[in-house]
Amino acid sequence: MSTDIERLLAAAADDTDRPLSTDVDDLLVRARRSVRKTRIATVSTAVLTTGAIIAGVTTWSANRTDGNGPVGTPTPGVTLTIDVKTGQILDDETGKPVLAPPPVSNLSDAELRDRCKPGDQEFRDAAQEHGGNDPDKAGTLAADWKVMVKSGTGDSAQATFLSPDGSIAATCMLSGVSLVQAYGRFPTKAITGQVPSEASLNAPRVPADVSRVVVNLEGGGEARQALVGADGFYSLGDLPLPSRIQRIRGYDAAGHKTYDVTIPTPETARVQPTVPSNVTLKTAAPVIPDAVLTKDPLTGKALVPAPPASPLTDDQVRTRCRGVDDIYMQNPSGDPRITAAGPLTKDWKVALKTGTGDKLTAVLISPDRKVFAWCHMLGATAKGPYDYTRGAVQANGKFADSFDFGMVPDGVAQLVVDLPKQGPTRALVSNGFYIWGLTGGNSDLQNVRVRGYDAHGKQIYTATKQIDADFD
Repeated sequence: MSTDIERLLAAAADDTDRPLSTDVDDLLVRARRSVRKTRIATVSTAVLTTGAIIAGVTTWSANRTDGNGPVGTPTPGVTLTIDVKTGQILDDETGKPVLAPPPVSNLSDAELRDRCKPGDQEFRDAAQEHGGNDPDKAGTLAADWKVMVKSGTGDSAQATFLSPDGSIAATCMLSGVSLVQAYGRFPTKAITGQVPSEASLNAPRVPADVSRVVVNLEGGGEARQALVGADGFYSLGDLPLPSRIQRIRGYDAAGHKTYDVTIPTPETARVQPTVPSNVTLKTAAPVIPDAVLTKDPLTGKALVPAPPASPLTDDQVRTRCRGVDDIYMQNPSGDPRITAAGPLTKDWKVALKTGTGDKLTAVLISPDRKVFAWCHMLGATAKGPYDYTRGAVQANGKFADSFDFGMVPDGVAQLVVDLPKQGPTRALVSNGFYIWGLTGGNSDLQNVRVRGYDAHGKQIYTATKQIDADFD
């Protein structure tokens, strides 16, 4: 369930010049190459979460009513056979039983739409963040989007929605009530059901005349049956991790094989960083102000105080962020420096931390000073909402501009960020980095002015910066 849209987001998001993978389900979790779990009251994605792939889910007739089963149920076939004792389909090549298809979700269409809306909003926010020539003009997920697909048990479900004009399909994986584990949108023309192209490998669709689908995953194991619905959409439900589809076989209503595609294993290119190996992080030398700014030098009005430093110790920050880092490192960025930095350990420096109680946003620096980890958590563990990513240093010794934190310019002692809601706010400055609030989730991106002042309160820096201005 990944798309050319997500490729655009990944290309714009990763500043390490890594080549893009052409594997579709790998891109499901990339977007900004972060991992996220639903935020409290707003969002956090999906594009984004543990590295699970969605290979599709049961497709339903567009004119069905809630509760109807999947369409296209075939009669016992000529090539496929059914074990009369167990009712299982037998693989026509091996004679072994094929794993049963996933169950149909009992959640209503309205429930699925409501629960997936946060993921849709986050996906659209990410598209806005990264710009590009976005072909998706279908608008937000709403009541007029048809539920074409739904499978799962209880509150865990996978669903595919079709936009009113039929141009966009949106696939959503839920791991609990309103917990969007993965989400993506893609043009329907990209998954026509023909032989998979480089841009549409593993798309959850086969030709419309296919009534049964049998799939093999890389690494061997038992073949598994998908639920097949209208227009060739099919579902494998919640696959074990990590999973990659290797072969797709389709059979018509009479059991004859009409579709057989083997998906080549994508070559993993050796990614060479464009930054010399000896380049490490360079932060501005600390500048101590003569006095802390309490009034805006431009207007004389009171400044909003800087966000508080987190009361958590550095060891607590590292321990908590390590849980999310472990999830991220299951599928890290292609930049070898990010992988080489290894897991987040006690040797990583906590450069910046803000928040109250269990709420935390932090920036950590790897021991080799080549990689940062940005960590946003609203709970004490990775079981709660989070947002997380890593990035590598550029050739100039700086990290690429981020909407979640900033690097202090040379000679600057204090910074004021002109936030759109609360007004001019003094930034929290620490170890060459600054932040303006409990950033995370990126649900309200705004272009704002950032002003920098030297030790004596003289303005020496101004710039427009895109930031996350929502601190929920």
